[in-house]
Amino acid sequence: MNAASSDLTRRMLQGDRTSFDDIVSWYSADILRLCYALLWDRDEAEDVLQEAMLRLVRMVKERRFRGSNGSVKGFLMTAARNCCIDRLRRKREFCSIEEDEPFTHTQLRETFTPDIAADESRFQCAFEEALSHLTDAQRTVLVLYELNGESQQAIAKSLNVSVDCVKTHLCRARRKLRVLLEPYRE
Repeated sequence: MNAASSDLTRRMLQGDRTSFDDIVSWYSADILRLCYALLWDRDEAEDVLQEAMLRLVRMVKERRFRGSNGSVKGFLMTAARNCCIDRLRRKREFCSIEEDEPFTHTQLRETFTPDIAADESRFQCAFEEALSHLTDAQRTVLVLYELNGESQQAIAKSLNVSVDCVKTHLCRARRKLRVLLEPYRE
């Protein structure tokens, strides 16, 4: 934990009201990005962001949050991830793809031809569809590592898994994306 982050935690635990503003400004973009990557709904992602922030406020008010328990960002990321998974379970609209199931890019080829791939918006749609084929864990690790720029050790700590588990999810996610996005390769 860097000095600014530990200072923020200390201020928050001492009841400094401005610390919450700092927490929102520092971490909300990363948390919102994670929520959107898991839920694919901007409004729900914003709701989950607020829910995660409220969980932090409740923990601090009840004096259950400790600086030694981990970082504020780690707590918020884990709370947001868990809220997203709970929402997905309630909806029952997601299906988990087995790890051993072979992937082909024929589904994407049927709707996106190489001529259409030149259009950036079409590639974005293909990329989002490819992301939807990843498991929740793979998508979470990929977003945290590639989009948020977190280290594998930080991801492992915030998700409470081993570094090897993070590496495995990241490797499998990249492999699936590589196969699914092969038609768009230059």
